[in-house]
Amino acid sequence: MKLPTNRDLWPPHIQERYPKPGKPWFLIVVGSIFILVIGAFVTTGILRVITPPLNEKLLTWDIKDENNVEVIFEINRPIDMDVWCLLRSQDFYMTDIGYAILEIPQDGKDYKQINYVLKTAKEAFTVEVINCDDDPKSTLFPQPQVAPGIDIPQQDPPAIYSGK
Repeated sequence: MKLPTNRDLWPPHIQERYPKPGKPWFLIVVGSIFILVIGAFVTTGILRVITPPLNEKLLTWDIKDENNVEVIFEINRPIDMDVWCLLRSQDFYMTDIGYAILEIPQDGKDYKQINYVLKTAKEAFTVEVINCDDDPKSTLFPQPQVAPGIDIPQQDPPAIYSGK
């Protein structure tokens, strides 16, 4: 026997055996959560395109002599943001021998490549751009880790702090 597709036309004993299903609340809730999550990702992506985050990248470094290292790095930032970046050089034992927080004022450009000669207490084994931030006293800037008996040299401007 073939039943009509409209369940109101089914005989009463069949309608009683196969009641109308309720609303699919589980699917509605899951669908709503899915739409909210996708919306959050899309909104975050759009905001990152409109106002790009601050980021930095070490491009290269070169030992000029026993007490000087040339560091070249880049930053991408919002055009109206003053930025401070922490550079450090370390010796073979991973203690700091050069340390500077550089001030990079806004100049109407979102990309900037910086060349800086970092003074060191002895020959550098490694150089890092630790972090950049819009606050010169940021918690993202760790204090220098200096071995006893090593004095980190005072840095030239635009360094505002040399670890002393």
